[in-house]
Amino acid sequence: MRRRFAWLLVSLVGLSTMGGVVLTPVFTPKKVTIKIGDTVTWTNNGAVSHTSTGNAPLNLWDSGTVTPGNSFGFTFFGGGKYPYHCTFHQSLGMTGTVSVKIKASPPSGPQGTVFTITVGTIDDPAPFRYDIQWKRPGDDRWMPLFSIKTKSFTFDSTGQPPGIYRFRSRIRNPNTMVFSDYSVPKAITVTS
Repeated sequence: MRRRFAWLLVSLVGLSTMGGVVLTPVFTPKKVTIKIGDTVTWTNNGAVSHTSTGNAPLNLWDSGTVTPGNSFGFTFFGGGKYPYHCTFHQSLGMTGTVSVKIKASPPSGPQGTVFTITVGTIDDPAPFRYDIQWKRPGDDRWMPLFSIKTKSFTFDSTGQPPGIYRFRSRIRNPNTMVFSDYSVPKAITVTS
């Protein structure tokens, strides 16, 4: 699925001693939430060149220079949060975040249900791994579950107490120990 987002050059009118106008470049929207496998397309609707560049140290994507009227797209293969910026205008606050949601199926079921948690669109996304954390019912902190190469895993609720279980993921390069931020949590409900 393709989702389109645009750069806009927003004018903030201010009176200076010279009577000038202050121009501030921004990403609109600044924060975007998508599903794994979605493509975000940045379109330069402004009058000057921009970039869409994933923040260091992950550096997952870099559009290069996108001139006015042109676009750049990137497909997000793994759950996580990905901050980015325009290399030309970062100091002016031209930054944003793409939040990529993971999936769970089914969303609820009785004890004994096997849930599939999907954290990516591709298996073995070399050099990356998918790191998974979870919260059991009643827990107030995130605990590591495991790190996987596969795009999904199963959670067998046999013998697990009823309640709400939450999972989140990120991508990590085990060679450099560089990683994204964790995704928004996905909840499943185990009933009695």
